[in-house]
Amino acid sequence: MKIKTVFLLFAIVMFSSYCYASSVRHVTMDEMLQHCQLVFEGEVLALESVETRPKRIHTHVTFGIQDIIKGAYSKNTITLTFLGGTVGKKTMAVSDMKLPQKGEQGIYFVESLDRMQVHPFYGWSQGHFLVRPDETGTDRVMTSSEEVVTAIIKNISSRQINSIDEMVSSSTKGVARGVVLKTEAKDQKGLTSEEFKKNLREIMERNNE
Repeated sequence: MKIKTVFLLFAIVMFSSYCYASSVRHVTMDEMLQHCQLVFEGEVLALESVETRPKRIHTHVTFGIQDIIKGAYSKNTITLTFLGGTVGKKTMAVSDMKLPQKGEQGIYFVESLDRMQVHPFYGWSQGHFLVRPDETGTDRVMTSSEEVVTAIIKNISSRQINSIDEMVSSSTKGVARGVVLKTEAKDQKGLTSEEFKKNLREIMERNNE
């Protein structure tokens, strides 16, 4: 009976994790910008995983803020908390959770500065972009899965959403609608970080009109 009970509890935990991860909505860039409390460009300075209570681990990720695109924040650093991590021999993994890594440069869409959440980025990986230098040293934007971003569709329509959904594969479901990724063309360049941020500010200006 004890073995059956333990197995049942384990199955419930695993099933709950799976359901939570699969419930993340596919959102648009417009929606993320409208509902995020803070959007910033920065660098990951440190990660610290702590056991917050029995069988519960959180990872605190500290970012250095380089540029604020939306919102207001008075400090030069910010610490965001993600569910999951490793403390000693204990590991808590959350399906579809991709933690920022130390030394990473990126652009981050923070849903709320007040509420503790499983994942602080809006739309999870949809609100997590990397900034990497190309062969010339120019900073360019990629998704958290390292797919090159070449454009952002502004004022995306319902027809465009349906068309995008038909083309999007299961491997790119973590990319917000309206974010255009690089094709196989070798000479196709991704957006620079400045171009990407300019697009975001133009969307916000339009939304405020």
